[in-house]
Amino acid sequence: MRGKSRTKSESGIMSRIEYGIKSGIRAGIKTRLLAIWVLGIFLGGMCFGGAGMKVQAEEQDFVIDAVVLPQNQDTYDIRLTVQNNGADWEGTARLTIEPSYSLSSTAYDTVLSLPQGSTKQFIVKVPRNGQEVSRGIVKVALLDKKSHKSAEKEFNRLLQDMSDALGMGILSDAYSTLTYLDMGGRELYFSGDEYPIRLVELNQDSLEDTLDELTILVIDRYDTSVLTEEEVKAVELWNYNGGVLIVGTGNYGEKTLAGLDYLEMECGKIFKPGENADNINTYVGYDFTQLHIAELKDLSGKYSEGSYDTSALVTSVGYGAIGVLPYGLSELGERDASVYVDYLNQEDFVLYILNEACSQASSRYGVHSTSSSSSDSIYIMHRILRVLGNSSGSLNFGALRFIVILYVIFVGPVLYIILRILKKRELYWVAVPVTAFFGIFLVFLAGRGFEVVSTRVYSVTVENLSDKRGGRTYLHCYDANHDEWNLRLAEDYEYVGPLTDSYHYDRNEDKYYNHIRREGDRLFFGIKPSSSFEDSYFCAGGSRSKEAGSIGTALYSGASQWGIGGTVTNGTNQDFSYFAVLENDTLYVYKNLPAGEECKLQDAECIYNNLQSYRSNAGYGYLYDFLDDVMDDAKKKKSDSEDVDALAALGVGIFSIYPRLNSYDVLIMGVTTDWDKKVDDACSETSYGCLYVIQ
Repeated sequence: MRGKSRTKSESGIMSRIEYGIKSGIRAGIKTRLLAIWVLGIFLGGMCFGGAGMKVQAEEQDFVIDAVVLPQNQDTYDIRLTVQNNGADWEGTARLTIEPSYSLSSTAYDTVLSLPQGSTKQFIVKVPRNGQEVSRGIVKVALLDKKSHKSAEKEFNRLLQDMSDALGMGILSDAYSTLTYLDMGGRELYFSGDEYPIRLVELNQDSLEDTLDELTILVIDRYDTSVLTEEEVKAVELWNYNGGVLIVGTGNYGEKTLAGLDYLEMECGKIFKPGENADNINTYVGYDFTQLHIAELKDLSGKYSEGSYDTSALVTSVGYGAIGVLPYGLSELGERDASVYVDYLNQEDFVLYILNEACSQASSRYGVHSTSSSSSDSIYIMHRILRVLGNSSGSLNFGALRFIVILYVIFVGPVLYIILRILKKRELYWVAVPVTAFFGIFLVFLAGRGFEVVSTRVYSVTVENLSDKRGGRTYLHCYDANHDEWNLRLAEDYEYVGPLTDSYHYDRNEDKYYNHIRREGDRLFFGIKPSSSFEDSYFCAGGSRSKEAGSIGTALYSGASQWGIGGTVTNGTNQDFSYFAVLENDTLYVYKNLPAGEECKLQDAECIYNNLQSYRSNAGYGYLYDFLDDVMDDAKKKKSDSEDVDALAALGVGIFSIYPRLNSYDVLIMGVTTDWDKKVDDACSETSYGCLYVIQ
């Protein structure tokens, strides 16, 4: 018994020893696994951190900078500088501009090769009329050949020269009396955003070199006759390219206007404070009788009187504006608050003056002009551009519809009845596919006339015969495919971009709709459509003008039942299928003026004028009272659809120029068909040319 018990005890001890050994082994294994797991996490973290550091280092391999060069009247010239501190790199530098209201962006690509340690500098031209406002965020990204992003940088306010304030230059011998023009930090709504005013004191030596930094220039109590011809020309060019010039006169008006002949403004009698008070306009809020008032003479008739809130003569000039005040701003600064009455103060007064002048400048909102008539003209021009290729005069789907209906009827009961009469009903399932084959073949033949085998392009090139800087081309395009398409422009174009109203809604900020690409000296343009046959609209420019000659006129009013007479001579090598005369906001359209021939307007047939239209706006009358009727006639086969496109092209030309005209200008424009193609690529292009002069 005792031996037996010893054996059981020994067995228990051995079992416990074995259990302990096994438990220890399992614990060791778990410990090792835990250690391996912790080590794996640590090494993974190191690798992940290393990868993150590598990406960051790769991004730091590139240095990107962007600056907007001095204003060009047609484009924002953005100079990009890219420096590569890493390995050799090839790819694309993509500049995108994020517009407002969550609209999709436009991508401007430049194919680029950057060897290690190299720096490259190039210019991206962005058309001004393709930008709704200038406050959009500009992004510059470097994409490798697989479209992976190597680096990216954002630039706020780049199109506004990255300025947080508007530069206002003051050219005056009494600068200290004009410092109130900054409105004490109050902001001016300009170019789609609010900006404070930054004053810059100027003199004759600094004027010309400082103009590029300025948005507004004030000249007051200064003898401008001391300015050289080159300095005045520099001011005029700056003014034309978008600058806002404000000139104060009053007691010093004669000297202040002395050297500014291009304003076409003359200073007559100077009324002392209180003198001739009955004939001085006294507007609500301001007592101008306390100031010296100059009798201003508008020699050209191009100035209009400001609103009831201010006393000013204002006009647009090119892309800029001019405001001439009959009083001196320096004298106003010397007066006490008694000159302001009611609830207004000095800041309110300055804001009114600035708004009055700036509202005439195209740079205010980044489009041609902000006046209602000019804005309407841009809208009308875009609407007329849509007409090109959409007159539908030759597209009749009646035959195609008849074939489809006939097939549907025949393949059912009619085919069955025929086979039953022939006692061949067992052949029904053979006859159906055979009939389907012939039906598809007939539909194919009938539909060949509507086939779009390549991108369809309608182009209108508008050239000023008096200006050899080159014309501007407007393009209406569409493609049958749903995929992205692009086309190569003719080789002499410098820029291309979307028209203002061609934005596409897409809230994914990584996507783009319009796509512009530069490879070497060639430009490509296209879109990423959301559906087939999606229309797109572009503007291209910078090409060299190739047309010689001019258009001669000898016009006078009241010589015919239409109110205009005289002659128009086509001194070009192109035949005009139609030509137009725009005078005093009255538009006249005539047929057929061959090259080298003269037309007597009083004897010619005027096919359209807006004198009889109830629409006061010539553009709306042309679009809705004339072009729509021509389209209806084309659909009824009363006229040729080619006439619709030619007249639409003429309308595009007229109303692309109209916003830039002054009220006293006379526009004469002819349209010619079979113009030189503007797209050097596989597409179907119908091209028109509009040649014009302004007198």
